[in-house]
Amino acid sequence: MILKSGEQKRREEKVIVREFSWVEHSERALQGEGNLFLTTQRLILERSSKGKAITLFEFPLKAIGQVRIEGFINKVVLLRVLLNQISSKVKGIDFSNKKGFANIKIKVDDPKGFAEEIRIRSKKGEKQS
Repeated sequence: MILKSGEQKRREEKVIVREFSWVEHSERALQGEGNLFLTTQRLILERSSKGKAITLFEFPLKAIGQVRIEGFINKVVLLRVLLNQISSKVKGIDFSNKKGFANIKIKVDDPKGFAEEIRIRSKKGEKQS
C-alpha cells in the first residue's frame, strides 16, 4: 500500500471479507482473506499473489454511507459504500459506471474498534445497538 500525500496509516489487519455484493450481483473475486489498511483517507484491501500485493478494492472514507456491526458471536463490520467510488486492480472489475451501493461484510479482530475508527474518519455511520 502506498500512502497518498497527507495520508497516514491508522490500522492494518489480516481480515476475511465475508461478502461483497450489490443489487445486481455478488463479487466472489473480492471476497476472502486479505490485508486491510485503514488510513486517514481510504480503506484498502490487498491480497498477496505470486509475491506481489494486489489491491482487491479501495475507496475514500467519504464514500461510506453506513457503518454497523452485525452478528452476535461472529461479529462483522458491515459497510455500505458508493459503488462508483470503489476501485479495484482485479482484472474485469470496474465499478466506475455503477450506481447504488455495495454491501461489504468484513471479519476483523476488533469489530467495535474498527467500526468506531471508520465512523470517526468518515464522519458517518450508526451506533451499535
